[in-house]
Amino acid sequence: MPSFRELQTESPRRPTWAEIDLNQLAANFKQVRQRVGTTARIMAVVKANAYGHGAVECARRFAAEGADWFGVALPEEAIQLRNAGITQPVLCLAGFWPGQAAACIQHRLTPVIYRVDMLDAVNQAAMEAGVIADVHVKVDTGMGRLGVRFDQLSDFVGALERFPNVRVDGLMTHLAAADDANCKPLTLDQMHRFDEAVSVFREHGYRPTHLHLANSAGIYGHRESWGNMVRPGGVLYGLWRDVLPPSISNPQLSPVMSLYTRIIMLKWVPSGETIGYGCTFEASRRSLIATLPIGYHDGYMRGFSNRAHVIVRGVYAPVVGRVSMDLTLIDVTDVPGVQLHDEVTLLGWDRRNPDLRIRAEDLARISGTLSYEVTCGVGDRVPRIYV
Repeated sequence: MPSFRELQTESPRRPTWAEIDLNQLAANFKQVRQRVGTTARIMAVVKANAYGHGAVECARRFAAEGADWFGVALPEEAIQLRNAGITQPVLCLAGFWPGQAAACIQHRLTPVIYRVDMLDAVNQAAMEAGVIADVHVKVDTGMGRLGVRFDQLSDFVGALERFPNVRVDGLMTHLAAADDANCKPLTLDQMHRFDEAVSVFREHGYRPTHLHLANSAGIYGHRESWGNMVRPGGVLYGLWRDVLPPSISNPQLSPVMSLYTRIIMLKWVPSGETIGYGCTFEASRRSLIATLPIGYHDGYMRGFSNRAHVIVRGVYAPVVGRVSMDLTLIDVTDVPGVQLHDEVTLLGWDRRNPDLRIRAEDLARISGTLSYEVTCGVGDRVPRIYV
């Protein structure tokens, strides 16, 4: 067992960290590439800090593996990639905010457009810069969020001629429920509406280069949705069990993130005593309780209280009591030889016994959410270690 002094010397920080396996990230990308072949380009989606995995490091690896485009939500995220040396085209999926059109042009970003006033802003900024600005127009085919409604597209296309410094280089939509067989009629309607939208643009003389609508579920569940570019997100990070159609049983994708911490206190609690906020756990026997330096501010959700498990010395140990902001308690009574400073696996592969793992999908099920929220939620004060 390492001493406190040894731990302090080798790692002068709180012993809680996330490990990101870049080789597995690359392997997942190659699986997507193998699936779509030469039919479609790949836009690697690295929004939300690459689903919590670290946008810059992940984008660098995707670039090395041949990603054609990158997808982010915000221009701020795209500028971070540019400042890190990423040169591939970057699409800002949520568009841009007032005052950011010039920044999009300055940093060679492609914004998604879904309102006429956005066209006006890009056109003005492009005129001032003396360039023609590429944009992708988003069509709302049934998701109901962003996008020009499919049945109101003609008016929007008719307005394009007023903006000579804007070029529509792409058309896109987003599938609402491509993973759900019960919603297949909607998915089919969305694909049909998108085809009609492409026809409307072509009838008006526009020939967008990029046509894309397939997210992770579309890539794996609906071949006809690929267009000539696909937008994988969660599958790149090995998150698929709760986002792909159930018919996809073994896509050869593996998780990229693991989350670890160490025991910082051990104490015996007598039978009948409660621990943690709200007295939600009462020891039914004399119990050895370990304290972990991680809590819900770090993304280890309060919903895991009294429900999740961690791995200690190759043994699953239950979370007991309420997860608090900075600390979590586990019951290690049944963990042979447990000691202070032992490593604890909260998510991912256990190093002591690689056959044991905790999946993001399993944690998501416990707290009633999606695996994406589990990895996105790992907080900024948890350092990412790239291996």
